[in-house]
Amino acid sequence: MEIEYINELKNDVTEGLMIQNNKNLGYKIRIVYRGEGLFYHNLITNKAFICDIQIRDSIIFAKSIKRWDDKTLIANKEEILEHIKNYFLDYQKIVPKFI
Repeated sequence: MEIEYINELKNDVTEGLMIQNNKNLGYKIRIVYRGEGLFYHNLITNKAFICDIQIRDSIIFAKSIKRWDDKTLIANKEEILEHIKNYFLDYQKIVPKFI
């Protein structure tokens, strides 16, 4: 079940080249599901989600970013999209396309 996987990722302290752990801004991002999912964790509120992406095509499906793991609607979506865009630029070295 996806919520169990999200909880597992929240507790994972693994550091790596493709994992952005931005403690200053309070979030963590990593690619999951073999490049078809992106895990976003707000370290301050401890809420997280997995959105749909296609890493091979540099596509982020922004419409898939709707609710946190506790089913609360995401209010600051533009800020989160900016974090994800920066992740793609800095860690994946690609310019993302939002669909």
